[in-house]
Amino acid sequence: MKDIGEVYCKNESIKKKVEEVKILRVKPEESYSYISGNQIITKILDDIDNIDISIIGSSDVFLEIKGKEENRPFLNFLKILVVALILFFGSAMAIINFFEDVNMKGTLERIYYVITGKEEKNPLIVTMPFSLGIGLGIYIFFNRVFSFSKRRKQEPGPLELELYLYDKNIEDSILDDLKKGN
Repeated sequence: MKDIGEVYCKNESIKKKVEEVKILRVKPEESYSYISGNQIITKILDDIDNIDISIIGSSDVFLEIKGKEENRPFLNFLKILVVALILFFGSAMAIINFFEDVNMKGTLERIYYVITGKEEKNPLIVTMPFSLGIGLGIYIFFNRVFSFSKRRKQEPGPLELELYLYDKNIEDSILDDLKKGN
């Protein structure tokens, strides 16, 4: 029981007994499973008499059974490097293609002409701050480094929220599939 939830009890001996109750036996291979609240209550009441049980929170417990992972720092570094390179060059290509589609070069030349009154084919004085601003804007959007609020720095960012929602949707989908199969 102690592996799937927390037990609250004033009596320490009963708490320890409940925590040691075996709820589910799993196979050693990686898989997914779930246990309903009724199954948990039944297993506990089979082992321990004369207790009241209240489940707080979700009545279903989603289980992800994992094998033991080996620590391979060089392989992990290599994976991170490859993903970072793919993301860097992929996002660079997306930005370049977007700017070509909207004729950003012509737009920057026009802005330079409006400000200075001179025609310039490659106005670096406008292009360089624009390019740096894009990188800085992305950095500020995904990091809360420049926030003066402690609360704001502790909030999850947009990417963290999307990853949380993605994980939650995967778990919900797997749980639904497991329930349909039983």
